[in-house]
Amino acid sequence: MPSQDQVPAGSPAGTAVDATYLRGRMGEVLEFAVRHIPRLPSYARHWKGKQDPIVSMNEKIVVEAALLALVCHRVSHAEPRIATAVRELAEVLLPHARSARNADLLARIPQSAASIGTSHLLLDRIGFPDARYDALHAAAAAAAHPCVPERLPYRYMEQRWLASLAPGGSSRYPVEAPPGSVLYADLTAVEMHPNDVYALTHAVMFGTDFGRRAADPRVGTEAVLDTLDSCLALQVAEENLDLIGELLFSAAMLRPGTTCAYTRAGWDLLTGVWGRFGYLPSPQFSTPEYERLAPEARPAYSFQHTYHTMFVAGILCAVLYDGLGRPPRPHAHAAPDDVAADAALALAARNHRLDVLTRLLGRLTAAGEPRTPTATAAARYLELGLEEHRYSGYR
Repeated sequence: MPSQDQVPAGSPAGTAVDATYLRGRMGEVLEFAVRHIPRLPSYARHWKGKQDPIVSMNEKIVVEAALLALVCHRVSHAEPRIATAVRELAEVLLPHARSARNADLLARIPQSAASIGTSHLLLDRIGFPDARYDALHAAAAAAAHPCVPERLPYRYMEQRWLASLAPGGSSRYPVEAPPGSVLYADLTAVEMHPNDVYALTHAVMFGTDFGRRAADPRVGTEAVLDTLDSCLALQVAEENLDLIGELLFSAAMLRPGTTCAYTRAGWDLLTGVWGRFGYLPSPQFSTPEYERLAPEARPAYSFQHTYHTMFVAGILCAVLYDGLGRPPRPHAHAAPDDVAADAALALAARNHRLDVLTRLLGRLTAAGEPRTPTATAAARYLELGLEEHRYSGYR
């Protein structure tokens, strides 16, 4: 293992991973998508649970695969293997992205241009135009009412990002974070709902054009990075590879070259699992459930519970590859002990274990360690929680 001063500039999380590793992993994920996308019609027979009548499971996968293709395309110009794999993925996506069903939905429900129309738009940007579909998509986008459907702030940012990619759009300016965006919240894992973490990572994705633009200057970058750190600590403890990947690429998109103990812990876990098993399962993957399935249903189950984590990892590698050569930019003087302590505090707070919080915070105080944002949030929760216990006892 190279020493720290031998680590290439811009390496993910301060590790010795280089361009060769990232190219290899990108190619692996792209080839994974190329193998499975043509099988979606057969897999669909085995999808469980209620599906959205417009954006089915298959449509969701197609859009996410198109996002993967776009981000990898941006770094493929000097990489023949990646360029070939992106082209192959685009070709297998085309029949799904520009299907007769999607064309009918664009004509009947104009606001679907912002959902099922996304894959068409992204494929156009990769270099697969279709004048007839362009006209249909543009007409739908023009006819869509701006208030339908009602959107959360990060979904508003997504629409502004998509508009910048459309013909005549501009990618020169940042996508603004609207009032109410989680990017202004300055939170930690202690106070956040899982949906807040999802909103945070997606707001960063769309706000920076997957790392190609500066974030809205009104957003406090350091505060957002602190939030990402706190969330990484918890997700590393829970081994949620899906969210770990999203949190890692959010840090890299927000400020290329970002490195600290938190990002290193996330990267080491994700790549360690990837290296041992050859794939990245989602938190919902259950080996006993898989083994109970009929043989013909197992491939669909396996893909359903690995595709998103694999796509996220492919996007992460592309974003990190795009940032290679930039000087590392530490944003926190954190140690591995801080990651473990933050994870323990966030878990104790989520599980309402005031006794554990008392013990953990007592140790930090006795050691004279400065409090991380997570520790400060945990101490606030403990104080209010103890007060509530006293109040409940009085009643």
